[in-house]
Amino acid sequence: MNKTITKLKENNQDFEWYPTTNLMLKSIKKHMLKNYIDYFSESKKEISTKIKILDCGAGDGRVLNYLAQKSQKYAIEKSKILIEKMGKSIFVTGTDFFQSTLIDKKMDVIFSNPPYSEYEKWATKIILEANCTSLYLILPHRWKKSINIQNALETRDVEASILGTFDFLDAERQARAKVNIIHIYITKDRYENNDPFDTWFDANFKIKNKKKKPDYTTREQDKKAFKETINKALTKGKGVVQVLVELYNNEMEHLQKMFLSVCDLDPAILSELNINKEGLKESLKLKIEGLKNKYWRELFTNYKKISSRLTHKSRKKLFDKLTSEISIDFNLSNVYAVTIWVIKNANDYYNSQLIDTLEKLITKANVKLYKSNKRVYTDKEWRYTWKPEDLQKYSLELRLVLNRVGGLNTDSFYGINNLNKTAIEFLDDLLVIINNLGFSSIETAQNITKEWKSNKTETFHTKEDTILMEVKAFKNGNLHIKFNQEIIRKLNVEFGRLKGWLHNPIQASEELNIPIKQTEKLFKSNYQLTNNSGLLQIGFKEKD
Repeated sequence: MNKTITKLKENNQDFEWYPTTNLMLKSIKKHMLKNYIDYFSESKKEISTKIKILDCGAGDGRVLNYLAQKSQKYAIEKSKILIEKMGKSIFVTGTDFFQSTLIDKKMDVIFSNPPYSEYEKWATKIILEANCTSLYLILPHRWKKSINIQNALETRDVEASILGTFDFLDAERQARAKVNIIHIYITKDRYENNDPFDTWFDANFKIKNKKKKPDYTTREQDKKAFKETINKALTKGKGVVQVLVELYNNEMEHLQKMFLSVCDLDPAILSELNINKEGLKESLKLKIEGLKNKYWRELFTNYKKISSRLTHKSRKKLFDKLTSEISIDFNLSNVYAVTIWVIKNANDYYNSQLIDTLEKLITKANVKLYKSNKRVYTDKEWRYTWKPEDLQKYSLELRLVLNRVGGLNTDSFYGINNLNKTAIEFLDDLLVIINNLGFSSIETAQNITKEWKSNKTETFHTKEDTILMEVKAFKNGNLHIKFNQEIIRKLNVEFGRLKGWLHNPIQASEELNIPIKQTEKLFKSNYQLTNNSGLLQIGFKEKD
């Protein structure tokens, strides 16, 4: 801890924080267990894995790891040093606390042990904006005399209870300060309504309520015009990230001005236009959420070093995780934090998608068992399921016959160049897996120019014109694939390693009948990102 503090001070990232002590954490966890116990666990003494917990000022994530265990963990943290120390299970939703909104981050629990000198500002903001069931704060004992905190409690119509009084005398970073752990029920349960967006909207947009709610529909942005705006801004020498942040800020400012101008209209005109406060409020909420997601999606599409190496399913999972129920403010520091999170998690996707994709290839005719696997599987075991339940320790043949991944389809709505969309997506995913093993493809199933015909061979090549695989499609929905021999060996070695069947190159050589000199090169050949991969420089200029 002392080394970390020294490093933070040297980099001007020491924001006067005092680590939460074990006694404090035990007190909070004991209280949480009464409300969030996992009734499906054997001990019935574990925090539910389904709840969402946000730590404002999360440090290196140790509090989240203690309280949340296997729950969903979210953090707001300013220090880049501490963000990089966090585990990959923690998702950073914001960096600068006062630039982060809490009203659109729906949680079950929010915790904060704020900087001592700014505890009043932090506590006031959190109480006013917290979108959660329970709120835990560690505050100096004089918090009860704070007019701002008391006004915030009154505005939200909530009460604070003290769980205990503690100090930092035995903490890793010692201080004489006396603190209270306070708990606030923002809502008694998940279904009770105490939406902080209502408080914010009422304070900023004054409009009389009407009985009838208007039917609002959101309009899609002209994607082509949006791209042209970005490209035009890039010609001025700015980085992608800087351009996107500036455009986002301009759109957000315009959005709020637009709604303010509506509120200034005469109530009679608003009534004639069938506009009321509830409808306007819901429309603004949806537009803000949509605006944030639009810019995060645009940024994500520029992460070619990541997205080009992800299958369709993995890309969707990664982006859904980025935007699911958690609306992240789009600014430079948050982009950096999210990029760190993406780097930490992308490698898991690269490994899991190889397994998922190859398991789609499994049929009785397509697999051969390892030499050490003496198990015999009957036709009956293959007949009623895609594969026997206990099937393990197997590799794939050089030639495959697939009957579950699509084939020819002459309807242009469901395919491209006579190939079914399901087959196109599958082949593209297979090329992604092959590319991650070191074979750079210049083609995809979507951009190949030749017309697919039944039983006609189409080939996919590397940049050096080496054949990666030969594919035939049929009207009955089948695909026949013949791999390059080096590719199938790499696929089998990495598949076995990631499944836990092959522990070293020697074992891979013995089980798969591949020369040891080759397995030494093939073992751990699946692509992995590192912090030195250059990803952090994507779209950033030096001054950023």
